[in-house]
Amino acid sequence: MKSAKSTLWPVVLALSVWLCLVDPAAALRVNFASQGDSDRMTFSFDSSTLPENSVRRTGARELRVSLPASVWDAEPKPGSKDFPGKLVKSIAVDGDTVVITTQTDAIGFIRLPTPGKAEFVLQVFRDPIGARWKPNGSKPAAAAVPAPAAPTASLPAPAAIPQAAQPRGPEASETETDLPPESADGGDRKPFFAVPYTVRTEVAPPGDGGAQPGGEQALPQAVEAQPAAAVSDPQAQGAAALPQPAPPPQDGQYPASSELRFRAVNKTAEEVKFAELAGPQAGGAEVVEAVPVSVGDGSAVGGSVAPPPMDGQGPPVDVPVQDGEALPVPPSDGQVGGSVAPPSVVQGAPPPRLSPEEAAQVPPMVQVEPTPQADPVPAEVPPFEQPETGQNGTGQNGTGQDGVEDPLDPAVVAKAKEQELADKVYEAQSLMFNGKLDEALPLFEDILRMPEVPLHIREETLYAVADIKKQKYGNDLAGNFRDISQAFIEAMNINLRSNRVPSALLNLGLLNLQVNNFPEAKAYFKVLQDNYPDDDNIPSISYYWGEYYYKMGDYLKAADQFQYLIQTYPEHQLVKEAAYYLADSLNRTGFVEQAYQIVDYIDKRWPDYYMENAEFLRLAGGVEMALDKLQEAKNHYFTYYNLNPDSEGADVVLARIGDIYVRQGEKGAAKQIYERAVLDYPDKEGGLIARMRLAEEGIYDDPTMGDMVSVFDRPYNLRPEMIYQEIVERYPDSPLAPIAQLKLAMWHAFNKQYPEALGAAQDLIEKYPDSPLVRTARTLGDSVFALAVPGMVAEERFGRVVRYWETYDFIGKEDTKVDDAIITQVALSYWKVGKPEKALELIKPYLGKTQIPGVSDEALGLAVNIYLDQLAWKEIADLVAMARANWTLPPERLRQFEYAQAMSLQNLGNADKALAMWADLAKDVKVDPAFRAYAMYYMAKSAMDQQDLRRVFVYAQEALSLLLQTKGDPEKIKDAVLMSIYATERSGRYEEALKWAREYDRYIDVDNPEWASTRFKLARIYRKAGAIEEWKQLLGDIIEKKPDSLQAQLAKSALDTYDLEQKAQQYAPAPQ
Repeated sequence: MKSAKSTLWPVVLALSVWLCLVDPAAALRVNFASQGDSDRMTFSFDSSTLPENSVRRTGARELRVSLPASVWDAEPKPGSKDFPGKLVKSIAVDGDTVVITTQTDAIGFIRLPTPGKAEFVLQVFRDPIGARWKPNGSKPAAAAVPAPAAPTASLPAPAAIPQAAQPRGPEASETETDLPPESADGGDRKPFFAVPYTVRTEVAPPGDGGAQPGGEQALPQAVEAQPAAAVSDPQAQGAAALPQPAPPPQDGQYPASSELRFRAVNKTAEEVKFAELAGPQAGGAEVVEAVPVSVGDGSAVGGSVAPPPMDGQGPPVDVPVQDGEALPVPPSDGQVGGSVAPPSVVQGAPPPRLSPEEAAQVPPMVQVEPTPQADPVPAEVPPFEQPETGQNGTGQNGTGQDGVEDPLDPAVVAKAKEQELADKVYEAQSLMFNGKLDEALPLFEDILRMPEVPLHIREETLYAVADIKKQKYGNDLAGNFRDISQAFIEAMNINLRSNRVPSALLNLGLLNLQVNNFPEAKAYFKVLQDNYPDDDNIPSISYYWGEYYYKMGDYLKAADQFQYLIQTYPEHQLVKEAAYYLADSLNRTGFVEQAYQIVDYIDKRWPDYYMENAEFLRLAGGVEMALDKLQEAKNHYFTYYNLNPDSEGADVVLARIGDIYVRQGEKGAAKQIYERAVLDYPDKEGGLIARMRLAEEGIYDDPTMGDMVSVFDRPYNLRPEMIYQEIVERYPDSPLAPIAQLKLAMWHAFNKQYPEALGAAQDLIEKYPDSPLVRTARTLGDSVFALAVPGMVAEERFGRVVRYWETYDFIGKEDTKVDDAIITQVALSYWKVGKPEKALELIKPYLGKTQIPGVSDEALGLAVNIYLDQLAWKEIADLVAMARANWTLPPERLRQFEYAQAMSLQNLGNADKALAMWADLAKDVKVDPAFRAYAMYYMAKSAMDQQDLRRVFVYAQEALSLLLQTKGDPEKIKDAVLMSIYATERSGRYEEALKWAREYDRYIDVDNPEWASTRFKLARIYRKAGAIEEWKQLLGDIIEKKPDSLQAQLAKSALDTYDLEQKAQQYAPAPQ
């Protein structure tokens, strides 16, 4: 518990300081925080830009932050403060500098500006080597155990980018130009960690021979390795480099195709290449052997390839070259001499450079003042060489005269410490090499905490820690960016003259690139290019940029970077992988011809590259298949499949082999291949492709409706639909699912299952929006809708038409099959489902002064009917007047529009103008009966106004007949009956009036508001006709069923009056 409390109070105290110890807002603000084993101070300025500044160590426990004198004109100076930090003791101002006092001299520090802000961070961390710091002119004392180390010097910064890193050595003066030049010894030793792990994997150079003479060891000197200059026998080497092919048939041709050799067992790479459909007598296949170019000493150079002799040509010519020299580039005419030149298929571009705008965004690189090193020891002493014992007879190295070591002798103690340190390093490296990074990292960190570690071991250890962190956190670089970058910066600054500095710069640039810090990545790469233009890491910059663009899907930029690497550094170890990525990038962007040139280049320069990267065979086969180089494609595909039928993608490769046989006209062989793919890979993409091929009996990878009709139009052929449905439902994530979905839609369309076809097309668009087949699906769905609408309208399925139109957004777009007639039918459907405004919106483009033949008159008829429903008389009148003035209309359409115009005039109060039009329509027996019914009706109403009872009765009778025939407006039917009653009653034809009154009574029920008044009128007619009993009965019905109505009161009064009249007649004198 006591320990926990003692651990907690510094954290609480540090948080309190972080929150409270901030200078006033109007001044230079210094925020302080303790983090881990370091103290962090943030210097913030009120100005918009960060002023020039630098940090130097001026004393054993003193750091000075130098600022321009002008900065204090705008920034009040901070006050003096004591900080309860782990390393920082206090801060004070001395003139134009800020003085920071530390509690110990075992420190290091880093200054890092904040991007986009007027502030920088000064981090002081614990570093035991910092205790050796001495002021300029003072030579550090020799360490107790001398250790070899290169003298520390500063990295000269390029003048072109002042924001780049400018670390300073302990003996450097205040100007960068005074830095001492690098010694020639700095680059002699290349330890294991000089190459970053990202490129440390062994990649064979273009030549396939052994190590080059004079090559440097990759492992520390204490670890045994084969001598770099050791070369095996040239003939044996050549034999090992190229597998022996199987003897070809005598005639050089393949036997007739009868059975399939599906797997090559215990075959070499060359024997496996051309496995083919072969007869029983075929024990092997003819193989084109890669021929090595002979060099002066008889050794084979694998990168120099000559093509096999063709008919009429002599054997390849040996091109002698000097041992160790690069082969010359062949001439531009494409002839292959002693080497294969990389083709220039794209323009290529150097790595992106830091623009002035980006340079303004990049803060100055980390400024670290490295601590001085101990005096160097002679270079001939290896770092971890274990001293030999018992060889010094003079008693040196801690041995006495009798050869027994004195355990208290300083030399023996130093030797024991050195051995202990070496054992720790070896143990950590062993764990690291075996992939046990979690166990190796603590051991390396323990080594760094040990006192008096020789600088060369510290350097090795720091680079090991950086590389381990990069590998360990490789899956989350963004989340561990600061930790990894700090590790590389510390490693780089331990010895700025080390030959590992370029690899550190490369790793820092790559790290920033991988987390999308482009300006910083470009800045690190620029420092590497400017200060180490001849370093082996320079070509890696182009490779990493290309790799980044490739992973981001920007294949054109990736191709430029890979092409630049291949052309500029054709012998670099990354050229092989760059060539593969270049070919793949070109293939993905549609530059298939150029991709083939790169594939051919790889095939010739590295004939066995497919043994390192089998995906090259798939790439080559795909490119060659696209260019109709079917035999070459088949060779590559067979090689891939026969190497390992269980590998990823072997199923698709087998299906592609079947496709090649189909395109070559060998349907029997294709069927064997497809059936084998279905048998071996029933649930994989290749098996599904094969099933589709067998069902369709052909290759339809870019289907059109015309193509698929010939497939579907086969009697009793349901296999295509079944395989499409299975792929869509069981394998929705398969690359084959989009094309199966499209073909399923085509199947439904072919079988006139239009709703299902539209649904399938919409499913493809929604499930696979990035598929290149989406455009085809949209076109198909649009065409299906155009085919379906006329039938649905004829069946009066207006709601379905509207639903499809609103649901499927691919209908009626660009290149649509939905023409104006279909749109008019859609508008009709909208009107029928009660959406007249939407209907008018759709047909509005067809109602202009310019008549569209076959469409405008239909649209006008629809618009008139809609306006009639809406009683929009003015709109009808204006629209018909426009059409009669500008259009040419057929007679039947013209009569329709005259009716509409007459109706609008009638309702607008222009009855006189309307009457003439009604008369014309009424007398034309060719006019639609519904129109004639209305014409007769309004003519009867006009006769009523004129009290022409004969015309009233004639027109009313004709109107009633036509209205009943056409199921016209019920109100107008009743009105026509009333006019007939009126005409007969006023004419004294009471029996006829009574008949029409009974007819009218059939249209009125007791719940109708007009029932009482109608019954009262009928009763009156009965009385006039002399039917008193019927009169009395009707009046009684009114009194009984509508007692509260006015007609009921009138009926009572009429009956009472009738009774009085009857009683009065009893007292009337008898007639004389």
